[in-house]
Amino acid sequence: MFGHFAIYSAALVLVSCGHPKGTSSVTPGSGSDQAKLPDGPPLVTPGERMSYRLSLQGVSLAEYTLGVGDVEDLGGTQVVLVQGHAKTIGFASFVAKIDDTFSTWIDVKNGRTVRYRTDEYEVNSKTNIEHTIIDLRERKDDLVPVSFHLNDRPPQPEPQKVSLPELWDVNSFLIALRSWEGAPGTTTSVEAFRSRYIWHLDVRIGKREKIVTELEVGEMTALRFDARTYKLTRAGGKDTTSDERNFSIWISDDDGRVPLQIVARTDYGDMKMQITDYQPGNGQRLRP
Repeated sequence: MFGHFAIYSAALVLVSCGHPKGTSSVTPGSGSDQAKLPDGPPLVTPGERMSYRLSLQGVSLAEYTLGVGDVEDLGGTQVVLVQGHAKTIGFASFVAKIDDTFSTWIDVKNGRTVRYRTDEYEVNSKTNIEHTIIDLRERKDDLVPVSFHLNDRPPQPEPQKVSLPELWDVNSFLIALRSWEGAPGTTTSVEAFRSRYIWHLDVRIGKREKIVTELEVGEMTALRFDARTYKLTRAGGKDTTSDERNFSIWISDDDGRVPLQIVARTDYGDMKMQITDYQPGNGQRLRP
């Protein structure tokens, strides 16, 4: 039941596992009550690398890494590559073949996605690989072109209708959370791509909490974000065949603002993604 989406991290990864447990208290604001994710350079450092372990009820299922590349030119736009990689481990490897890569080219000036690409095994397959490319520069009004192909077959267009002025993906969304600040209770609503599909998220800033990590420092103070999310159809409406999901993210409350933990509540227990290693990188941080 955990499947591909449960194995992938970031903001949306854990929330598609099983069925939602309980109801979410995160409700979107309206008008001036709605905040927005920050503008400006993304809070990343070339060479930065984060490693995580995904577990359910204490059983390790997968490993996930998030790495930051160098600044490069992409069709005249200066971007930085943020790349995630998920891979099943142990017993989970016999249940699901997951060895997937999620690549985001983020504009170094405004922190928004320029291009998003995924290369991942098809659900319930150990041979077929799905490839998706989304170029946000090609957006026309409320339509975003999505190119999808299986293995070496010709790419097929799957245009996606959106309703919000800004679009994210799971990588750029998580990076944006690193620099989002506000009073507890502040909310925002976003739309973010995960693979070839888009999800709506309502996110709320929570309180600062102490959490214990496997990093050398051990216990850390972290800022908590609570969220609910649901899948959208290609026409941009809520997918009534997909349940709402609830999850929380903890980001270190220090200068590094490192994502430390994601927890999704499911009928099978809490699905956790916890940091196991952090390398700060050797370049200059793009956001002062």
